[in-house]
Amino acid sequence: MDSSYIIAAIVVASLMTYLTRIIPFLFFRKKEPSALIRYIEWNMPVMIMVILVFYALKDVNWVAYPYGIAEIVGVGITIVSYLKYKNALLSIFLATIVYMILVQKVFV
Repeated sequence: MDSSYIIAAIVVASLMTYLTRIIPFLFFRKKEPSALIRYIEWNMPVMIMVILVFYALKDVNWVAYPYGIAEIVGVGITIVSYLKYKNALLSIFLATIVYMILVQKVFV
């Protein structure tokens, strides 16, 4: 394969990526966002967290030991720490650490 072909492919991919990033700014630079866009912007983090919770809990065996206790504790810690500190990253890290300790040390 010729090196000019590879360079051309990289340039085209870079330009297309840049173009897809800049188009929304060109179209919406003078307009106020619609109510739908504002709603999605405001609620997207919560929507993503709900999807992640359901995805994380889909394979839990609720009828066999340890009955999903570690998962429920992890979700509970996430909720309580978020309500207390209002920091999503802290809540996720804290719950992950507690969950890993429970799974690897307690419910062996």
